[in-house]
Amino acid sequence: MTRPLPPPRSLTGELVARLADDITSGKIAPGSRLPTEQELIAATGVSRTVVREAVAALRAEGLVVTRQGVGAFVPENARRPLRIDLINCRRCARCSM
Repeated sequence: MTRPLPPPRSLTGELVARLADDITSGKIAPGSRLPTEQELIAATGVSRTVVREAVAALRAEGLVVTRQGVGAFVPENARRPLRIDLINCRRCARCSM
C-alpha cells in the first residue's frame, strides 16, 4: 500500500524552523535582537521576501516581537505554542483520526 508523500518544506518554513530552534534552545537569548534582514540574507542565501515571511511567522507564534525601524527581538517569555500537526499525524491503534 502506498503512503502519501509529505508536503515539501518551503524556504520560509526551513528558516522559521532554524530560527525557532535557535530561540527555544537559548542560542538566541531572550532580549536579544535577531540578525538584520541583510545579515540573514547573507547568512542563508534566501531572498528578502523569505526573511520577511519567516519573521512574520515567528511573530505570529510569539517567538519574536518587532519594532519598526529597530528590528526583531526575542521576548523574555518566548516559547512555542502547543501545536498538533494533523497533516503529518500518523494513524495508530490509539488514534481515531
